[in-house]
Order: sequence, then structure tokens, then C-alpha cells
Amino acid sequence: MIDPTEEGRRTAAAPGAPTTPRPRLSTRRRTSRLGALLTATALGVGMVAAAPVAPSALAASPGFCTDGTQPYVPVSEARAWVGGESVTGLTVSKGTTPEGFTGSYIGFIDDALGKDKDLLLFRLSNPTIDGTNGLKPAGIWAGMSGSPVYASDGRLIGAVAYSLNYDNLPIAGVTPAEYMKNIGNTGLEQVARVPLTKGNLKTTTAGAKVAGASLNGSALTPVKTVNVAGPAGTKQNAFANRTLARTPKTASAAELLRSRTFQPAAAQSTSGVTEPLVAGGNIAVTLTSGDLVVGSIGTVTAICGNTVWAFGHPMTLGGKVSLLMSNASAAMVVPDGTGWVGSYKEVSEIGAPIGMITQDRNAGIRGTIGAVSSFPVTVNVQNPSGKQIASYATKVADQDNAAPAVATLTGQAAFEQLDQVGAGTGKVTWTISYRRANGATGTFTNSQIVSDRSYFPDEIGTPPAEDAWAITSQGFENATITGISVTLKLLSAEAVSYQVKQVQRLNKSKWSALDGSKLKPNTSYSLRNVYQKTSNGKPAGTVNGPAYTIKLSKSAKSKGTMKVSSLAAEQGCDPDGSCAEWGSVAESISEDFDMLVMLLDSQESNDRVLGKLNYKLKKGSSTRNFAWTGPGLMAGSTTAAFTIAKK
Repeated sequence: MIDPTEEGRRTAAAPGAPTTPRPRLSTRRRTSRLGALLTATALGVGMVAAAPVAPSALAASPGFCTDGTQPYVPVSEARAWVGGESVTGLTVSKGTTPEGFTGSYIGFIDDALGKDKDLLLFRLSNPTIDGTNGLKPAGIWAGMSGSPVYASDGRLIGAVAYSLNYDNLPIAGVTPAEYMKNIGNTGLEQVARVPLTKGNLKTTTAGAKVAGASLNGSALTPVKTVNVAGPAGTKQNAFANRTLARTPKTASAAELLRSRTFQPAAAQSTSGVTEPLVAGGNIAVTLTSGDLVVGSIGTVTAICGNTVWAFGHPMTLGGKVSLLMSNASAAMVVPDGTGWVGSYKEVSEIGAPIGMITQDRNAGIRGTIGAVSSFPVTVNVQNPSGKQIASYATKVADQDNAAPAVATLTGQAAFEQLDQVGAGTGKVTWTISYRRANGATGTFTNSQIVSDRSYFPDEIGTPPAEDAWAITSQGFENATITGISVTLKLLSAEAVSYQVKQVQRLNKSKWSALDGSKLKPNTSYSLRNVYQKTSNGKPAGTVNGPAYTIKLSKSAKSKGTMKVSSLAAEQGCDPDGSCAEWGSVAESISEDFDMLVMLLDSQESNDRVLGKLNYKLKKGSSTRNFAWTGPGLMAGSTTAAFTIAKK
């Protein structure tokens, strides 16, 4: 590997003593994508007490907590360790109670977390990691990130945050506690890929033996968290991933939501997981809670009073964030038997939120146990007769997530209540409540008919999501959504729509086509619209609209037309199930927040039909406009031409 004397270039300084700047060893090209063998795996979860710390160590080492408790190992000291230095740690493989693991120091990777920010390497061991529990070796599994690692005297070294998980190897990259302590106070350079070379991999001969594998030429990357979304079920989970992937790229958690890496979420309980967070225990960090859960599962690194540190790597790298925090229970760790996907923690239940994560940085996440800040999104489902048959509710922590949350929850409701993933027709009505920068509050309500042959659950939540995104993405003022209420009326398990086909007139008690008719001035006529019904793309008969009356002026002459048109916009996803991101046309043509809300509130439902009667007069012409509510999702237009008889 490298000359062991390299360690002598970095010696530990006494606590509080000044240190000399360490020499720069080399300049390396960093790329946004990583390489091959050594893959950093995001892990995560809870908290328990470490081994007792000797008074001498307490006096000599800095404290992780502001009151001086939980002493930690400075990075300068860890760099000087001889390979094989023993460590212990805590993590959860089942339930909520942390279990121990042991390990040995390998070395460190120079500047892996940014300029002058090193990553420590350890070989870890316990029955789950090694496979002595009767299962295949799991190595360092997804969901383990944040697991605290302690020195033999009980001082906190840092958090497990990187791994060679694709090969189920027991080697972990540990983010030093020294860096995690400063989360939110200082920035770290984001590095997506760190190649391991003779220039940056610092191990003694003993450390290389501990590794048990040649690391030179590999590449470290932050590992995946256990990302969960939506309810259980393969089809439901595929739907959740598709819908979340429509999140606009400018949203704060867009990279995570668009990743399509979510597994089915475990049920969230208000009473099932009541244990407090502990170091080494599970932690669920979610964007939503309730009937829709979207977030990541990891491990708690440390707790000081009500402040929690976890993960050892970023979740979204959002900086200052608003995410919900809760405990979780694990069913088991599932070892990777393929060498492709990595081992992961299967979560059986997620507890109710007990606090907020407010910092999401390169060295990990930090939050506070206590008050929870969120706004409600509800979906009430009705059958065709208008009877309520189900109700769904979620809480959303961040404004940017309002659109993906309402789209996913509404689609989930349609998916489950129709009991099919494909065709469907429904009417969705929604009310968005908001608070303006000056404290004033307001609401607006809209409705639309949605029909789709293949991806109805994907599309039914689009209209309210469009309006939610218009409010949260607007740049006029700091207005916030305070609640979204949706009523979903299921109309059919088929894709039903109506094409404007014909305008008819009543002539001697019989209805016939208006087109080609000869009408008289100063005369009233009864008309009606005829619509072609389509079900799943096939003709399904005609539907007659209500009768209405027109009267021609006594000065009418020559000819005229009656044009009937639908207001409906085209709906639908691509054949592969991908749908467009939500965007706001209203915002692009607005001058301020008031105009934006006015435009949103004035949207016409796509079951509306417009009529325009136009005919010539002796001088000029006459125009009269009509509006009707059609039988469902409307499309197309027709024009009936008529002549006007001379007196």
C-alpha cells in the first residue's frame, strides 16, 4: 500500500493544543459519478449508552455535547492509530434495541469528505455482518449508516456511513464525530466519488492486513439509505416511484424524490413504536407522515439533550431543511445474495413523528426532538352516488413537497379504492388554504374530471398537484400552503369520455340535425347537444344534453352557425407510464400573487361545454354565448350551419 512512516507525518496533538497545518499530498480529480468496487452505502438508525468513559479520557478529550459530555476522538488522534486498534459500536438488525459490534482500525482516506476532511476505515464484525447468525454475510448493510463507533475507552469516533456493500464486505467508512459535531455550523465540500490511490489511502502494514482485501484502485461513494414510499405492494410501490419521479427538478428534495429507489413503506403507527430514540437505534426521516410515508431509514449516531445526529452522510444535502423524525422497528437485515443490490434493513413499522430534522449536510443530519411542524393533506373518496367510502390523510413537512404528496396520496386512494392500476374515471375537487407573507389567509377551490385508459391513478392527482406547485414555486411573496383538502368521486372503473357530436333542433316533436336547417327570423327554437360516449376507447352510445332555447332576431338574415366546443385539455401519460412534471402556466402569466390566485381560482372544469350562436343581421351580426356542464370529461367540437329564410 504505502510506506508506514507516512503515519508519522500526522501526529496527534494534545487536546486544545495548536496544530501545524498538514502537508498537501496531491491534487486529485473528483467526478460527480463514482467507480467500481468500493461503494459507499448510506445507512441509518437509533441510540443507547456507550461503554463507561474513564475520568482521564473525559478530562483529556473534547466533548461532543455542548456541556462537555460524550467525549470524542479527534481526527488527528485517529489518523495516528496503528492498524488493528480495537473499536466497538451499536446498531439494530431487528426490532428497536441496539446490539453491539466490534471492529479494528484500518486507516484513513485523505480529504475524502472535502479539503482537510478525512474518512476513517474500519473492519467490523458481529453475527449479522459475518453471517454467523445462520444467514449469508450481510456486510455493511443499507440502513446501518449513522451507527456509532466507539474507541475502547468509550469515546465516540464517528458514524458508519460508507461501505463495500455490493460485495457484502465488512469494511466501513466512518465519518468522524469531529465533523458531525459541526453540522449546520460549517460547510463541507460535497464529493460524490473518492478514488482510493497510493496517494490518498493511508494505512500501516498492520492496517492493510486488517482490511483483508486490496482497496487500492477502488472508489468510495456515499451509500444508499433505505428509502421508503407509499403503501405495501409491488404495483402500489411502482406507482409511488412513478409519481414521485414527476417532482420538478427545482424542488428541495427533487434528487431523492425523482430517484425511483423507494421500497414499499412500512405502516406508520401512533402507538406501535413508542420507544425513544437512542444512539445506535433506528431513525426514520420522512418528508410526510400518516397514510403516505415518504423518506429514509437510518441510525442515530448521538443524542445530546433533545438534539439528534444521524446518518453520517447527507439524505438530500438540502442544507437547512424541514423533515419529520421518528423511531422505527426493523423486521430483519436481508443479506444480498446477488452481489448487485447490497444488503438492506427491512423495516416493519414506523412510529409517529417526535421531532424535526433541520440540517442535512455532507457529514450527516441533525435535528431536535420536540415540536413537529407540518400541514395536512386529506383525500376523501366517494362512490358514484356521492357516498363517502374512504378517507386518507398525511402531514407534509416542507412546502416543496406539497405537489408530490397530494398527487401520490390522491392516486393511492384511487388505486386502492378502484382496486385496479389501469383505467378509471373520476371527478376530483380540491381546496387549497394558504397564508400570505403579511399573515392574511385565503382559500380557493377547483374541480376537474380525469379519465385515463392505462394510468388513471397517475393522472387523477395531477390537477391539485398543479395548483399546489403553482403556490409553492411562485416567486412573488413568501406565501405558504396551510392545508389541502381533496374529494375524489369515483365515476367509473373504465375510461369514459364524451365527444361533442351534433347539435339538434326540435321540429314537430322530433329531434333532427340543426346543420342544414332553414330557420325563420323572430322565431324561437329548442336545441340540444348530442355527445358520443366513449368507454376505454370504444364507442358506447350517445348521450343527449338538456334542451335550451334560442330566438333569432326579427332582423336576422342570410345564414348563421351554432358552434359547441369542449373546454377539456388532453389527459394521459406516455405508454411507458411516465407523466409530465407539474408546472404552472398561471404563474408565467401572472404579475403578482393576487393575480396568480385569481387565475388559479378561475379555472374552468373540463366537463364544461361552450356554445356560440352567430348569425347575420340586416346590419352587422348577432352573437350569443352559452355554457353547459357536460355528462363527463368533454372533448372535441362541432359546428352546425343553418340558413335564415326571408320573410
